[in-house]
Amino acid sequence: MEEQVAEGRSRAKAQRKALPADEALNFIKGDDQRPLIVLRECKTCTGTEDALLSRNSDNERTYLLSRWFHCVKLPPDVLEDDHPFRNLFSGDVAAHLFVCNADGTGRRELSGSKMRSRSELWDAMGGAMAANYKQSTKKPLRALANLLDELDGIDLAVNEIETKLEIAIATDGIKDRRTKKLLRKRTDLLTKRSDLFDEVAQAFAIQLKLRIPKKDLDLPAKKAG
Repeated sequence: MEEQVAEGRSRAKAQRKALPADEALNFIKGDDQRPLIVLRECKTCTGTEDALLSRNSDNERTYLLSRWFHCVKLPPDVLEDDHPFRNLFSGDVAAHLFVCNADGTGRRELSGSKMRSRSELWDAMGGAMAANYKQSTKKPLRALANLLDELDGIDLAVNEIETKLEIAIATDGIKDRRTKKLLRKRTDLLTKRSDLFDEVAQAFAIQLKLRIPKKDLDLPAKKAG
């Protein structure tokens, strides 16, 4: 099939085709060596995928754990035979989500009721993290939960002060003593928030293990001398 281009010339229209599974995986992971979480959007369970990795009061552990993963969400048509990533999902009943190492090993699939079970997901994520990171994430997780709670509190306080500032500036002016006090308080809170962001970044900075690419596993050992 051909399509007309602006210059009056024609070119063959690129046809979509499914990539081999290893090529598809390499494409979606790019240079990121973190373990993968791959979600497949489903037309019959819209919203489940977004809720799975969202941050809310009963899902914070999943949200925090996901920061140590390369998370990819694929569209519903990924199951069509000609979709480039079709071969990431095999079998008659394709998984809604899978967790694996960056090289595709250690794959754990979740579908149906397992998708709604946080313990199943945490178990899969925990296994991938143990295989890929040099240190336990238990301590960073506790620290992160506390830091994010503190950040939430600061954000609320900043919003309240900014509302008061608008009123103070409108009624008393920018040079009023009370206005200046609110400005100083807002500056202090923003400085504290910036410091907390630095602490969050440090808590996330745990090192990946060096994983040997599959293509190198079968290489013969070099002879001495």
